[in-house]
Amino acid sequence: MVFIILPAYNEGAVLSLLFQSFIKVMKGKEYRIILVDDGSTDDTFELAVKYSGEIPLEIIQHQNTEGLGKAIKTGIFKIINGIKDGDIIVTLDADNTHNPELILLMEKDLKNGSDIVIASRYQPGGEEIGLSFYRSSLSKAVNTLLKILFPLKGVRDYTCGYRAYKGVVLKEGYRVWGEKLIEEKGFTCMVELLIKLSMVSANINEVPLVLRYDLKGSKSKMKIAKTILQYFLLILKIKLKLYNFFKSS
Repeated sequence: MVFIILPAYNEGAVLSLLFQSFIKVMKGKEYRIILVDDGSTDDTFELAVKYSGEIPLEIIQHQNTEGLGKAIKTGIFKIINGIKDGDIIVTLDADNTHNPELILLMEKDLKNGSDIVIASRYQPGGEEIGLSFYRSSLSKAVNTLLKILFPLKGVRDYTCGYRAYKGVVLKEGYRVWGEKLIEEKGFTCMVELLIKLSMVSANINEVPLVLRYDLKGSKSKMKIAKTILQYFLLILKIKLKLYNFFKSS
């Protein structure tokens, strides 16, 4: 079974395109989409309801906007007690920048032995289309810093939210970290989750991602200065948590 966690906030402009892609890509496969509507004020919820009769889709609504971290946590924790070791859990953005066809490539990689697969802009063949030079440079700088401070074998793109996990890895991560597996509320949640899961699985791989920012259907929700500050605070928090983790082990 492939579980697709889809956090969404005001993505009504492109949601139909994304669902049509899922129908094409996942044809013949057993899958289930968990869409977490994070307090959208457009027609995201109504469109999702419309498609719930065509695809295996479950919709969870946050009454207020709580951030990407809470949306990812809601989706993962919804299924954590029911997933099997061999199940695949995919997270990706609902803004049409992540091509669902990569799910098939990541699934193949997991079946070949990887435990976590990241869709990476920094692998050969990966690139960013439509992203400003400023945003792209900041992203590369943050990922370089994270690589220095948290050197994970096989990882170049620490911040991308497009990933696939084996069920056994998420289950073990939840066993170790419990409700604290995801504590970050913003975009930094993806770094937090990756580093915490790396404690229970070192077999991480990447596949090349062409990030299509030019196809994005809404304005970016990321507040750049605030997010950069959150990354630095996250680094300090994780360093302290890992120190305490090893100290108590």
